[in-house]
Amino acid sequence: MSTPRPTEPQPQPIPLRVRIVQVFFVVLGVLLTLALAYWQWQRWHEVDGTFQNLGYAVQWPIFGGFLVVVYRKYLKYEKERALGNDEAAVPIDRKGAMTEVPEDFLLLPGTSRAVIDERGFEDTRRRDRRGSQSQPEGPQPQP
Repeated sequence: MSTPRPTEPQPQPIPLRVRIVQVFFVVLGVLLTLALAYWQWQRWHEVDGTFQNLGYAVQWPIFGGFLVVVYRKYLKYEKERALGNDEAAVPIDRKGAMTEVPEDFLLLPGTSRAVIDERGFEDTRRRDRRGSQSQPEGPQPQP
């Protein structure tokens, strides 16, 4: 007969108090969307009700469902982050992939690669323009 090993407690990704507040607001949001759907449904049954009211009556519960889906996704990401996965929201096929900016990404129209290498990626247009405006026109007196 094997003895059961003590299981280590799983880290709680979100404190209980915070989770209670989050669930409260999600439930409040869903109830609000259902109340708005009921209100639009009643408006549709009135004499001056339009199909726009019927559309809103269908649309509001969809928004409530969206709140639930987004909250569940948030919990999944937070649980992954608590378990040490810093890239919780990154798709599995992209995890650990390093992305780089292509070298020609910063090329301005009409600028060659040699000009950028000469400047060292320093944009001196504003400084050059300011320098040319501060120089008085005409011949300079020689001291």
